[in-house]
Amino acid sequence: MSVRKVILLSAVIVAVVVILIIIANNWRNKTFVNKITVKGNLTLTESEIYAAAGLKADSLINLDELNLAFIRDRIAKHPEIKRVVVSKEPPSELVIEIIEKKPIAVLVKHAELNLIDEDREVFSIMNFEKVFDLPVINGLDENSPGYKADLEIAVNFIKSAYAKGKYIQNQISEINMSDSTRVTVFSNDRPTVFYFPKVKKESEANEVYRAKLGIFKKFIDDEIIRNNLRCEYVDLRFSNQIIAKLNQ
Repeated sequence: MSVRKVILLSAVIVAVVVILIIIANNWRNKTFVNKITVKGNLTLTESEIYAAAGLKADSLINLDELNLAFIRDRIAKHPEIKRVVVSKEPPSELVIEIIEKKPIAVLVKHAELNLIDEDREVFSIMNFEKVFDLPVINGLDENSPGYKADLEIAVNFIKSAYAKGKYIQNQISEINMSDSTRVTVFSNDRPTVFYFPKVKKESEANEVYRAKLGIFKKFIDDEIIRNNLRCEYVDLRFSNQIIAKLNQ
């Protein structure tokens, strides 16, 4: 091999070594995420949140180049997430903290099933296993001028039922709002139809519905279960009286 070729080859080798050293130094100076922590999820799995974020648990991400706003906005599009905060935690951790929407009922809308939370936010169902114990709101016409008022009444009724405890919550199978004069409630235990008043003001609804739901529970316990009373309907709309039509 000629001296010229030896010199040229040596120069190439030196250049490659220098480039490799520079790359190695740059690699060492970069901080990569080696841990992703998810907080606040109650029903959503970590894998669901990773999928919403477009990440994998073993993703190799340069922490310095990480676009937190982009990841946050991706996760926020998930229909079951109310709020999300994404942050970097030194030295190499990515933290995703979420607040899930908490559905209180299944809402039948345009013949489709949706979920609704106590803030009246309607969102799609991603996992049907999560809705088995929820009451159903039915009989609403979105094109009706009274739609918003009736939806408000239904939500206030359900919130009052939840406040009275798990027993009453589990007794409510469906709330039908199609009748302009009453709230029609279908009970779970020995299915019976109950009529409640439509109370439009939220401040009044809480007091009225909690009192009426106490009567609702007592009637189910004392008459339907203990005395095996079978009713076509039970009307609880009036003060100081219960009107029950018995099955013939």
